[in-house]
Amino acid sequence: MKKIILLLAFQALCVWGFAQKTVFINEGFSSVPPTSWTIDAQSGNWSAAGTNNAGGTAPEARFYYSPTFTGQSRLISPSVDLTGVAKLFLSFQHYVNHYTTPYTVGVATRANNGAWHTVWSSNPSNSTGGTVSIEINNGDQTSSNFQFCFFFDGNSYNINYWYLDNVLLYEPYSVDAKMVKNNVPLYIEQGNTSIVGTVNNYGYSNITGFTINYRIDSGANLGTPQATTLSGLNIAVGSNYNFSCTPQWSATVPGKYNIFTWISDVNSLGPDSCVTNDTINKLIGVATQTTTRIPVFEEFTSSSCGPCASFNSSTFTPFFNSYGTQFSLIKYQMNWPSNGDPYYTAEGGTRRSFYGVSVVPDLYVDGRASGSTSGTMLSELNADKAKATFFVISGLTPTYDGTNITVPLTITPYVTGAFKLHVVVIEKLTTGNVSSTPNGETSWKHVMMKMLTTGSGETVNFVPGTNFNHTYTYDMSSTHVEEMSDLQVVVMIQETTTKEIYQSAETDIAMGIDNSTEDNFSIYPNPANENIMIVNAQNSDITLYDLYGKAVLNSNNISNNFSLNVSELPAGTYILRIINGDKISSKKISVIK
Repeated sequence: MKKIILLLAFQALCVWGFAQKTVFINEGFSSVPPTSWTIDAQSGNWSAAGTNNAGGTAPEARFYYSPTFTGQSRLISPSVDLTGVAKLFLSFQHYVNHYTTPYTVGVATRANNGAWHTVWSSNPSNSTGGTVSIEINNGDQTSSNFQFCFFFDGNSYNINYWYLDNVLLYEPYSVDAKMVKNNVPLYIEQGNTSIVGTVNNYGYSNITGFTINYRIDSGANLGTPQATTLSGLNIAVGSNYNFSCTPQWSATVPGKYNIFTWISDVNSLGPDSCVTNDTINKLIGVATQTTTRIPVFEEFTSSSCGPCASFNSSTFTPFFNSYGTQFSLIKYQMNWPSNGDPYYTAEGGTRRSFYGVSVVPDLYVDGRASGSTSGTMLSELNADKAKATFFVISGLTPTYDGTNITVPLTITPYVTGAFKLHVVVIEKLTTGNVSSTPNGETSWKHVMMKMLTTGSGETVNFVPGTNFNHTYTYDMSSTHVEEMSDLQVVVMIQETTTKEIYQSAETDIAMGIDNSTEDNFSIYPNPANENIMIVNAQNSDITLYDLYGKAVLNSNNISNNFSLNVSELPAGTYILRIINGDKISSKKISVIK
């Protein structure tokens, strides 16, 4: 968040969208230290970062462990005159990227340049963060020369990063309920949908009840308001409350809808002290139909990273060996720590910036940060597989000829909206990216080689009933590719606001399809309805793929006259891939009924 505001006082009326009676400091850290802020020691550890790890909007403040020191470092606010202020609150968003214990992060206040008094602190034992709201009532809050600071105390080597954003020092209203979020997904399947969201107590009195209202609008057609009255609550100052409205919305017609949610009758007193933060409007889409989701895992790693080696060998590789057929996978090699990975690319750097990655290894599942244990990864994989999705990726039959690749694909959308399409070439196994500061690994899997739609992706405006068809081509001679026969294509469809990836697909890149008679083997009959004979391909491994890139039949080390039974397959076109040593051939096969 880039906006910087000092001493914006607006008593009694709530204007300019602020929800507090008086705002003294509203800081989003476009620079660090910001104007009029100071750093008392170790200023080299503080900077502005173009990330949003604290949960706000880039940029944000960042405390970094290097250069290492032992002691305290404070980021200190400007002086504020609080004469006559009845109540004072400080709120901020933060995220600690933890390394090891012990150390302390916290907030302290002082009056008239006196001693610092801690009003909030944390001694993390793992990575943690969120929104913090503090009432300051230690005597400093009435001073005409008031300051607060964010401090680190300990051995800086023990922390990776501490991120800060959206710092707000304010005098609140007595009764103020804020509509924080509408939690209905951006895209939903048809059926009954719960209208859910989050309310925050922004005032300084507890909230005992309120009414949640919602209305569903379709274009100019305004829906009927629905009200849910909640009573017997005790929402403390600064706390959130998650609500669910009744009745559910019967979302039976595909299309775009505006969902309005608003608060009324807070504590049975009618409107609260500031009504401008009572309402949220969210545009969502209802799909024409759904299909099966294939999740995608994205790992940021490096051949110079010791923890990457241990994570891959002890956790991720065994996980992939067990469940890798159930998801797509891309690994981006990073240019740090030390000299980094020689297979780093600027496109991988763009992807890193998109997610705000600051440490390796770092794992993302369908566009969100993931845990790093086998149990957590399996839980997330299963949860995402169970989610409805709204895109079918078909016709993905990539081929290569020399160093040139051709990637045709078709996307059938079931929702309306703008999404980012990522078409990524990966190499399944590499050995050449040994860092000059090696981590002990000697080979790497699923390494990103080229993003055909750039690191930022290609914007596609999808409309149900209109397929997206395109063929991508690229000469891979300028990339780090080691073996053309070892390449795969991964396709992802991503929504950039939430960063959720709604669908993925992956398939090998085959040698250009050749139906001539130059190969020693022969295939007949083609088309076929029961069996296909494969002759003179002894000791080969064969796989039959449908046009979605899914393997439907396979056999290894086949005999000289091998019969492939296709009688159980649906009619259609398939790709037969025959691998013999380092030679790969592909043939189009038609199954008829």
